[in-house]
Amino acid sequence: MDVFDILQWKSPVVTAAVLIAFNVLYFLVLFFDVCLAPFVCNTSILFIFAGLAAKLAMPDLAIGGDDQALFSKDSVQKVSQLLNAMAAKSIDTVTWRSSSTTAKALVGLEVVRRLSPWVGVSMVLFLGVNGFFIGSWVVEKKWDLIEKKVQPQLRKIHEKKEEWKAKVPKYTDIKDQKWD
Repeated sequence: MDVFDILQWKSPVVTAAVLIAFNVLYFLVLFFDVCLAPFVCNTSILFIFAGLAAKLAMPDLAIGGDDQALFSKDSVQKVSQLLNAMAAKSIDTVTWRSSSTTAKALVGLEVVRRLSPWVGVSMVLFLGVNGFFIGSWVVEKKWDLIEKKVQPQLRKIHEKKEEWKAKVPKYTDIKDQKWD
């Protein structure tokens, strides 16, 4: 079963089980008072610097090349391909293969760690995941109503945008003007 099959509710039992499992996990984290975002950020930063220490201690350390798969293709199907790509990107980041990617990861993790007490990343995650599941179901089940009510509004918005865009003068319309 593909991730998109789960989001499209092709098997309602499986999709409901995934959604319930996520909600149970979320409430367990919430009630045990674990600050999930700072914990994940701090752990990730620890792994990144451990990877740097390993790279500096053993420069010839080779953890899976670009052509080498991390998981066997025979044992796992489509889900493993997604996990394989995520694991490869994580290993590249942790082992500093691309300094710019690792620096971006460090900056992103630090920003999330600093903003998480105010923004409530866990609530954003909860609402986002539930929104994906519920939104995909609503779009599939109520597509005719959406077509009937939303499409005319989108057409009006597109026409208004084109009207406003036509009012903006273009640089090529001014022929005799000399610019400094």
